[in-house]
Amino acid sequence: KHVASGLMNAGVKPGDRVGLLMENRPEWAVIDYAILSIGAVTVPLYCSYRPQDMAYVLKDSGATLVFTSGGELLRHLKTAVAEFDSKLVKKIYACDDLGDDPGDMVHDLAEIEGSELDEERLNRRLAKIKRDQLATLVYTSGTTASPKGVMLTHGNILTNLEAVPAVISLLREERLLSFLPLAHTLERTGGHFLPYSYGISVAFAERPDTVAKNLGEAQPTMMMTVPRMLEVIRSRILAQVSKQSSFKQKMFNSYFDLAKKEKPGLIEGMTLKLLDRVVGQKVRDRFGGKLRVLISGGAPLSVEIGQFFETLGLPILEGYGLSESAPLLAVNPMVGRRIGTVGLVAKGVEIKIAEDGEILARGGNIMPGYWKNKKATKEALIDGWLQTGDIGEFDKDGHLKITDRKKDLIVNSGGENIAPQRVEAPLIAETLIEQIVVYGDQRPYLVAMLVPNKEACMAWAEESGMPKSGWHELASSDVLRKHLQSQIQQRLKLLNAHEQVRRIYIQIDPFTIENGFLTPTLKLKRRLIYDHYAEIFESLY
Repeated sequence: KHVASGLMNAGVKPGDRVGLLMENRPEWAVIDYAILSIGAVTVPLYCSYRPQDMAYVLKDSGATLVFTSGGELLRHLKTAVAEFDSKLVKKIYACDDLGDDPGDMVHDLAEIEGSELDEERLNRRLAKIKRDQLATLVYTSGTTASPKGVMLTHGNILTNLEAVPAVISLLREERLLSFLPLAHTLERTGGHFLPYSYGISVAFAERPDTVAKNLGEAQPTMMMTVPRMLEVIRSRILAQVSKQSSFKQKMFNSYFDLAKKEKPGLIEGMTLKLLDRVVGQKVRDRFGGKLRVLISGGAPLSVEIGQFFETLGLPILEGYGLSESAPLLAVNPMVGRRIGTVGLVAKGVEIKIAEDGEILARGGNIMPGYWKNKKATKEALIDGWLQTGDIGEFDKDGHLKITDRKKDLIVNSGGENIAPQRVEAPLIAETLIEQIVVYGDQRPYLVAMLVPNKEACMAWAEESGMPKSGWHELASSDVLRKHLQSQIQQRLKLLNAHEQVRRIYIQIDPFTIENGFLTPTLKLKRRLIYDHYAEIFESLY
């Protein structure tokens, strides 16, 4: 309320855009609600943005005021304003170190926080806010072109929140660990609007690389996540198991074999309980010991990854949505979840499958359009239906399954359509593979660029009795390449002939947010990778 009063005193009017560039922390939540409560519009920016990216969003949105934390983010923001956007932004409020030379534009957040509370004026602003009023501009992280500003209203967000009770019973003692970027709609709705609306505590991870430590400290009961994070955790667990004694490996494998049985016998059931104490609980303790549900979104989750965590007693509610739908369209309920699907259509949402398989959606959560972009809005919204760009189907019980991205389809030189995700999903579940991208548009067969899992590959080399060598030497060896190729063939043996990967290239450096090949929610920027490594891909033919 104090920050909201300070914003009004600073001249922020209903409809004004206010930028928010900050790591996940309590101030993010306070500032966002303060902006929304006076009818202004929050424009969240990703911390991974370069100065030119920040400038693009600030210019496009017309933000005149920006909140940030300090340090490197503040330096990048000042660069963005000074070099790319000198006219629009009038003030920057920072809550940490203001730097040696803050200048006239940078102010301490304490100035706003310390504002005298104007409850009466704030209540008047609150009373005027309607469901169809613009609440936020969310700039899509973009796997291809420049980001577009998704316009989301208060009603769009509320429609999502109103759908939650039908999916999961929320307990008062729930605690959520927030680590995905709050600038992304998945985390902002699931790890920000949802918990505060239902009275749930939120703990913030210090940094993405401290999540493992913070899980133990915060002991969350819920957590939003993305498939990539789960893939990495599974790979690390399996790599560590492979280093243990044959007895411990046998215990681990027996636990999984018994856990997968639908109706274990009496002795099997007792053995499973015993093994769960020494195997399952040990893994659950890594998540803080109290986690009762993981909510996964942002990209398709492979069945193998889902079953792995389900077996360990860590249920995953996989959901589906887009920034344009605030984001929830479908989600698996806590009771009756079905691995391999994104669940049932959410309350307040309508979904149909077009003739070409594209998923179309409409409802109170669908954006009114893209900010100042009539052409893109017209393409995305046809007769009130959001064109998701995803291909999917319903099973006989109404569970939605995503099969591919409409624009990501590979059409080989024989005219056969290949869904990259259908090929990549079983391969990413292979312990030796960290990341993989298949390629083959207008080519006779598929090839792939893969990033191997260093820890798992080194352990395999040791087990195989290979002479000790450095990582770079092993990664560039024909022995590892041939072994990986054979593992790929084994994993893909159930797919069609045109879906087989014939040749591979081993890429030692991973695809990351920092090098520009991953979006902030860890999705591959496929087209960018294709363009950047065009010569390597073509050399495989």
